[in-house]
Amino acid sequence: MSLHKSIDDFVSRMAAAGVPIRPENNASALEAIEARLPRRMSSSFESLLSRYSFPSFDVCGVTLFAWDSDWKATEYSGASSGAKNTLSELLLPSGFMQIGRPDTGDFDAICLDLNSGGGQRLVQVDHEEILCNCRVRVTAERWPSFLGLVDMVLSGADCKVYFEAPDE
Repeated sequence: MSLHKSIDDFVSRMAAAGVPIRPENNASALEAIEARLPRRMSSSFESLLSRYSFPSFDVCGVTLFAWDSDWKATEYSGASSGAKNTLSELLLPSGFMQIGRPDTGDFDAICLDLNSGGGQRLVQVDHEEILCNCRVRVTAERWPSFLGLVDMVLSGADCKVYFEAPDE
């Protein structure tokens, strides 16, 4: 199965579960984010971000940040900035790009490991270690790649998806 087809199938599953994910050309927004990173994101994650917009949602124990063409209004802006006194200040120079957090409400960072080659592991990084000791400590590999998460969803594994529309 092609990479884009896998991402399209993943998107279809998210939409069927109630996530209002929609096609949108976000190529220029993705370029702007990647210009701030030490390395490009994995091709599977690029495929999702370049072609779709979505609110924050939970999938397989992870809350993925919202994304759309107005990327400066999303958490990806902060995650790619390296701004002083943020997790990204230490994550980015260490080669990690935060894309979400555990769906338990924990503040640990779920990151693409930009150091791990083309597949880029999805790892959990201890936020307290960053805040208290100015050190990046990976506590778990969640998936060997974003495509690993996608494949888990597509395999029919017991993988919960949750989306809650914000109160207006």
